[in-house]
Amino acid sequence: MPNEGKIIEEREKMVKEEAGLLERLNAGVLRLGELMEKARIDEYTSMFTRPWRFFFVNFVGGVFRGFGIAVGMTIVAAIVLYVFAKVIVRMVDLPIIGMYIAELVKFVNQYIQQGMPAR
Repeated sequence: MPNEGKIIEEREKMVKEEAGLLERLNAGVLRLGELMEKARIDEYTSMFTRPWRFFFVNFVGGVFRGFGIAVGMTIVAAIVLYVFAKVIVRMVDLPIIGMYIAELVKFVNQYIQQGMPAR
């Protein structure tokens, strides 16, 4: 009989451990469900079930991405050229570099006034 009491205690202990594991598993599944809702998995799966919509959405996204890159690069290039022009004007005043830059500017102005040479 003393063994039966020990066996019952061990079973109760195992039941409590299993209950704890099940609670943790349930909490993990609930958290996974919430994360899947946040990730909007249902929208991704609907994209694959309707491939034409998938292609259209990606096409429009690509067009706007390309437009954004073009506008952004134009703005960056304008800023870089503006800063470069201001730096070149300051460098013309330097004794050694200024002489080469002035000569280069003279060649460019002469080229612009004469036009493109005939081939």
